[in-house]
Amino acid sequence: MRRRLLALTVVPLLLFGAAACGDGGSDSAKVEGDTIAGVKVSGEFGTEPKVEIDEPLDVKETQSQVITTGDGAEVQEGQQAILHVYLANGTTGEKSGATYDQGSPITVTMSEGQSFPALLDSVVGQPVGSRIAVVALPKDAYGEAGSKEAKLGPKDNVVFVVDIMSVPLSGPEGKELDVPDDIPTIVEKEGNVTGFTWENAPAKPSNELQVIPLIEGEGAKVKAGDMVTFDYLGQVYGSDKPPFDESYSTSPRPFTVGAGQLIKGWDEGLVGLSAGTRVLVIAPPDFGYGPKGNPQAGIKGTDSLAFVVDILGVS
Repeated sequence: MRRRLLALTVVPLLLFGAAACGDGGSDSAKVEGDTIAGVKVSGEFGTEPKVEIDEPLDVKETQSQVITTGDGAEVQEGQQAILHVYLANGTTGEKSGATYDQGSPITVTMSEGQSFPALLDSVVGQPVGSRIAVVALPKDAYGEAGSKEAKLGPKDNVVFVVDIMSVPLSGPEGKELDVPDDIPTIVEKEGNVTGFTWENAPAKPSNELQVIPLIEGEGAKVKAGDMVTFDYLGQVYGSDKPPFDESYSTSPRPFTVGAGQLIKGWDEGLVGLSAGTRVLVIAPPDFGYGPKGNPQAGIKGTDSLAFVVDILGVS
């Protein structure tokens, strides 16, 4: 988890909160290898693009262009995808928002009502590592309502640039491992992790970081600097209070590992593990929030933390 508690940002809401407003059923034309007239995109995959628009952009149909073709797994309809997205107003040429500003991509379910029709048509079937430009008619994006937050009127065409960062697994996949008897017990309900119980665990955990794989995945290994998609749950060790953070009830979340954005227990403990792995991490204070704790999360400076982490994708 991040050094600060995760909070909803405006960017996912701005980009996808009104997805259902589109009329559905985009008839977009994929223009691989050619440019979309009036739109020029430059820059490296995974970094914020430079987008030049001949405004006002006049198009008769929704179009998409595959700028860079990746070599990873293909995005499937109904599946989640981890995307970086740049959004601009085709009438004014101005940037409306971008996930790059917040430092992490977003998780999008690629199904009707969860993603704009224009993006759904353009992204499904494309492999991880691809960059795609999309010019969408209003009906294939925000619809007649437009978006006040994105400064898009009901008649404004919308320009998207999408980087497909990862297609996460739906859950841990791999070999179940023999584990010690004296570790916290993971509680699950309907396949989702909901917390820990402590009846088999020592009352006082070790002062050393403990990283205990429970399921050994066979996917790509995590390296420092990688963008990794996780499901996770964190709870104060030995506490009966609810978890202070978790993703199982919402959706997996992407983080950069080994770059100082996460607590030390994650930055050091998750490097070298493979996609598909489920791991138990027990982090003493020095590997968690340190002597100041995290009062917002109810974590004291003396608290050790227990996490269950599912590594679902590495990019």
